[in-house]
Amino acid sequence: MLRKRSISRQVLDATYAVVFVLLLLASTLNGVAGTAGVGVLVGFGIALAIRRRSPRWSLALAWVLAVVQMVGGVLPLSANTAIFAILYCSAAYGDNLVRRLGLVSAVVGGVIAALYLAYVDGDPFSAPREEVIREPRLVQFAFLLAGLWAMLGLSWALGRLAYARRTAIESAHARELAEVHQARAEHEVAIEQERNRIARDMHDIVAHSLAVVIAQADGARYVRTVDPAAVDTALTAISGTARDALSDVRVLLGQLRHSQGDLPNPTPGDLERLLDQMRATGLTIDSSVDTTEVPLGAGAHLALYRIAQESLTNALRHGDPHKPVTVAIESDSAGIELTVRNSMSSTRPMSASVGHGVAGMKERAGLSGGTCTASGDGSTWSVTAWLPAATSTKGIG
Repeated sequence: MLRKRSISRQVLDATYAVVFVLLLLASTLNGVAGTAGVGVLVGFGIALAIRRRSPRWSLALAWVLAVVQMVGGVLPLSANTAIFAILYCSAAYGDNLVRRLGLVSAVVGGVIAALYLAYVDGDPFSAPREEVIREPRLVQFAFLLAGLWAMLGLSWALGRLAYARRTAIESAHARELAEVHQARAEHEVAIEQERNRIARDMHDIVAHSLAVVIAQADGARYVRTVDPAAVDTALTAISGTARDALSDVRVLLGQLRHSQGDLPNPTPGDLERLLDQMRATGLTIDSSVDTTEVPLGAGAHLALYRIAQESLTNALRHGDPHKPVTVAIESDSAGIELTVRNSMSSTRPMSASVGHGVAGMKERAGLSGGTCTASGDGSTWSVTAWLPAATSTKGIG
């Protein structure tokens, strides 16, 4: 298996191998004699050149050269030091199998090399001569084995440490990159959620304001000949409603362009003004509001106001204008419940599957930890929303 290496690294490895071979060929202290010795030296140079690009083939070539060296009776060369670099690279750049083979090679190769050296008659590092097989000297064998295991094992261990360090660095970089992607994804999700919130607010504000304006304008047109003063009242209501809607829309548009503050959070007084505003359009409202103070969070206050606003707007647009709308607010220590019920008009039917208003009410309630249902039985349309108190939302999520 070939590893991807940069051109500069490949050139550097090849240059190092060529210099290694040339220096040993030029030296007279290597014991290099004959074609076999030169071949082994060149072979180790090739193994060095590919040790990082292909640790598997480099290790295999080193084993082949070692076997050829022992079978051919070539005495140990300085080129054998290349084995240390090959073992290092097998542990540093090889896969799991190559790393294990490198460790096995260090252990088994040390035993084989110690036996081979112990069987050579006389000084094993002297000039080449005819070998005489004899019984190994145990002391010499033990020292050779200990020394070879130390050097070969150290080479493999250093390579393993280099692999662990490189893996740790790559893992740290991957973790940093993942954190960057996660932060970017969370930022995009937050932006999308904010846009959805702004879209819901825009829908509620515009739909409610236009419904009030249309109702006031129609009423003024019908009574202008009978009650001219009512026209002034209607125009005043239209002006105030449009001015408030324009102000809220400007804030929302500013949020789209810049990081500006949210709309002012509605208060219980705003809910009363909402009921009065809807009554001014001609809508008959029977309200029953529990005055018990319930600690609602900012999100729940806004959700309560928007759900009431959307429900009353839908009653104005789709309900029977001749029958009253019932608004009931009940509260206890767990939370607050809003119920808006109106008679449905046969000419302006309403469905929970049409438009964004009903879906927006359910989403607002859900984001506040509550629930909202909207349904009709053919003659009556009911919206019921329950929002938890601030202390009840701590365990949610």
